[in-house]
Amino acid sequence: MAKNQKSYTPEFKQQIVDLYNSGQYSYPQLEREYGVSRSVMSN
Repeated sequence: MAKNQKSYTPEFKQQIVDLYNSGQYSYPQLEREYGVSRSVMSN
């Protein structure tokens, strides 16, 4: 793992997916609020 690479818990990942799938949040909103890049979310 790279030195500056963030690690996310499975629970956090599921929360982000659930928020996106709810239709209430877009990728840019999740990026701003949770600091998770779009490339990370799409993986």
